[in-house]
Amino acid sequence: MSSPSAAPPAPALVIGKEQAEKVFNTFAWEQSQFVKPGGQQGIASVATDPLLAEYRARAGVPSDRGTAPTPQTGPQYLIPAERDWPSHPRWFAVVSRNHSQRVERAAMTTYFTQAEPGGQWKAAAMTWMHDKPAPQLGEGEFEDRGYERFGFAVRDEEVAEVTRDAAGAAAAVPGAEEDRRVCGRYADHLSFTAPNGDPESEHFAPGKLTSDVVRDYNHPEDELGGVRRSYGLEVTGPALPVLRLANGKSLVTCSFVRTDHWQGKSGGGTSWRFKFGKDDPRNALLGGGSAYWRKATVRHSMTVTFEVPPQGKADVVGCNCLKPALLSAEGTAS
Repeated sequence: MSSPSAAPPAPALVIGKEQAEKVFNTFAWEQSQFVKPGGQQGIASVATDPLLAEYRARAGVPSDRGTAPTPQTGPQYLIPAERDWPSHPRWFAVVSRNHSQRVERAAMTTYFTQAEPGGQWKAAAMTWMHDKPAPQLGEGEFEDRGYERFGFAVRDEEVAEVTRDAAGAAAAVPGAEEDRRVCGRYADHLSFTAPNGDPESEHFAPGKLTSDVVRDYNHPEDELGGVRRSYGLEVTGPALPVLRLANGKSLVTCSFVRTDHWQGKSGGGTSWRFKFGKDDPRNALLGGGSAYWRKATVRHSMTVTFEVPPQGKADVVGCNCLKPALLSAEGTAS
């Protein structure tokens, strides 16, 4: 009589659960200490670009008190199997939320990457999205929009769960390069000179984080105060993972550098100038004071998460499109 065969061993993950927990908790601690003495060195030990560039830019703004602490409640670890991600750079992600008595639909997703075998795991990007359905709120209850403290906006509709295999490994998406094309398409969609941006797109469903963002960038000329403003987006940072969702769609997160060009118009004996508010961080990076400028170039870091269907238009589920992280500013004073 033959004995029953043993169950096949669970596939090896790119990082063990206990080690992933340590990486995440260490990052969360250093992030919380960023505004304290030595905080810049601490964050550099646990973060990499483009996220690290955002922290370094904050250090140049005296009034900046850093961002809100990284949510740590109920973390879920999305770790792929080695067989699905055999080469480097490797990645894993952590979904976590704020600890609160109030309703919390939205969660932060933090992506960690390892550049080479044996290298240190570092946080590369953070984003937000709803991963729970809209609640039935009782009297006096309201949603805790923790993402707003990080400059993010999120889509109302929730995102489906990430697919996992029987051993709990997060499913990698075959042919991910096709899904990642959404990054370049979004960069094209938001690169224009106001007011000439087209809210309509063959690639993106209309909504508050797609067509409405173009409208927000696309101020009428008379609202620009004699200043011509143009936007240019460039895809940057490591290629973050593409996650398979339970509804068959893909979840794609992209990092961008957005460069804004401000140019005062001239003509008819008039030369338009502009200034940023005293407490505006752009003003701090330009040297402070109350200077007027003839032109300025401002660079921002943007993180955008898309839901990409097998066919049809993609949608944005979370982004800091309207309040991107400031990286640098330079200008020509009048």
